[in-house]
Amino acid sequence: MKKDKLITNLAILYFILGLIFATGYAAYYKWTALAFLSPGFYAVVLTWPLQISGFFNDFINFGLAGKPI
Repeated sequence: MKKDKLITNLAILYFILGLIFATGYAAYYKWTALAFLSPGFYAVVLTWPLQISGFFNDFINFGLAGKPI
């Protein structure tokens, strides 16, 4: 496998995992239905490894009810 193909596949995987995480993140924090159009949504998509620790901390503290912002 060529190096550029490997990097492309890793970038696609990173983005797909970010989309899945950001969708759950938006649902948990009760964002509006059009939140996927906001820059904040894509900030979560691109920085999901940094967001995950705070998300799990809120999940442990507030449970499935979600944290009101």
